[in-house]
Amino acid sequence: MSAYIYPLVFLSFLTISENINKFSKILNNRFFYYLVSFFFILFIGLRLEVGCDWSQYVLMFDKYASLNLWEIIKFNFINGHKLEELGHISITIISNNIYTLNTIYAILFTIPLFYFCSKLKRKYLSLLVSYPYYIVVVGMGPLRQAACISILMLSIILVSNKKYNLYFLNTIFSLLVHQFSIIFNGLILITDLPKLIRTKFRKNSIPYLLIIVALIIYCSPSIISKIYYYLKLYGTLVSPAKSAIYIWFIHFIPSIIFLSNINKFNLEKSLKKILISFSIVEFSVLPVIFINSVIAYRLLLYLFPSSILITSYIPDLSLFKIKSSIILYSIVISSLISLLIWLNLAFHSPCWIPYKNILI
Repeated sequence: MSAYIYPLVFLSFLTISENINKFSKILNNRFFYYLVSFFFILFIGLRLEVGCDWSQYVLMFDKYASLNLWEIIKFNFINGHKLEELGHISITIISNNIYTLNTIYAILFTIPLFYFCSKLKRKYLSLLVSYPYYIVVVGMGPLRQAACISILMLSIILVSNKKYNLYFLNTIFSLLVHQFSIIFNGLILITDLPKLIRTKFRKNSIPYLLIIVALIIYCSPSIISKIYYYLKLYGTLVSPAKSAIYIWFIHFIPSIIFLSNINKFNLEKSLKKILISFSIVEFSVLPVIFINSVIAYRLLLYLFPSSILITSYIPDLSLFKIKSSIILYSIVISSLISLLIWLNLAFHSPCWIPYKNILI
């Protein structure tokens, strides 16, 4: 268990140090930041039998690693037997073992997360908030979805900066790795659609839109069948997601703070619209938890980018005239408590304990 505590303590120290000027030179050094990100790539990518999805991905690797391009085309487009997403199969094929596969996904998960946090005022606070559940549980659990949630962070930045063509490429790649990522990538697109229509890049965007539409049509049967599977077998072969209400709650706090103090957030207009839409989804998912917690849980995971971003701004909002340092220390303590509660009480935490790494 201590293997999970040490990174949190380290991130807590960096978070507190962000308030101390004499450490600013080190903390703002990009090579130091790269070093921290490299540690997490190794921490996530080279783990050994950690996470409840470990055996599932081993089976996937054994199934797809020996396929070639012709076999993929034959299975998917000639015989009509759809495999996993083409992007995931391609990543599996170029991996020579499960550790390479995990490391590739660790890179796809970690680099967008660190880039996203680097754009925020308090990047180490953002990483600290991410650590107890997003990094430890999601990052070392459902690999494909974890990578696509981090890729969603890139989509948020790209749309906020009006880089729509790059956003489309990002969305296409995400779709090829995990089909359900279209839901929130599409939500971002709808949120900023009026501006996209007016932009001078609209003609150049048409090919990307056509590719995305084609992928959605191609993926729709699989998405629908997966939802049907969750609904039909919920409570039998598909166990309820007991942590869904907990994830909803940790998203609810930043969402309600944002909506109650929206004018205090010095954010670009497009970004505010995205955060509003994510907050609305967060509130709407609550009744779904009591109908089918698995579907609700999968949706809630995609709300982490919004919660991380909002929380990074909270210490500087002067809420209730509470000092910034008090809020900061409260977040640090809450992160530690959250991790300890999950490690000790969560139903599926034994899948993560003890932490093992092939380098150790």
